[in-house]
Amino acid sequence: MNNTQWIVIGLIILTILLFDGILIGIYLATKRKAAQASDWPTTTGTVKESRIETRYDSDSGSTDYPVIVYTYRVMGKDYESRRVSPGPAWGGTGAHKVVSRYPAGSQVQVHYNDQNPSEALLENKAPGWMNWLLIAAIGLDLFLGCIGAVLVFWM
Repeated sequence: MNNTQWIVIGLIILTILLFDGILIGIYLATKRKAAQASDWPTTTGTVKESRIETRYDSDSGSTDYPVIVYTYRVMGKDYESRRVSPGPAWGGTGAHKVVSRYPAGSQVQVHYNDQNPSEALLENKAPGWMNWLLIAAIGLDLFLGCIGAVLVFWM
């Protein structure tokens, strides 16, 4: 193999490692937070606001995000939170389902961190789409690996 082929292989491997590192980092951090939150106590809260927020990007595209604002009380002190589940906030097709699960005015079970009651979640499990991150990483690895193999053998 010549130097160009080695550079192509190296760049493909670097891309795979960077992408996998980001996805696996998000996955592990979310799973860790969900594990911690599984032991949090609960209290009753009230959904104050439940709506869809459309965010636009520079490519004229848009993504819907659920905005759920809820209040709750711990040891006589009132708190307000927007966190629905552990991990990063993600929008898309599931945003409307989240909003329909938590209509404004409804009573909800709030999981709160007893060490820091201002930290709270409505769902203390990792979202189901988190498993798709691993599948996406594997799929991208295979795709980039195939492209790399084709490029190396054709160069």
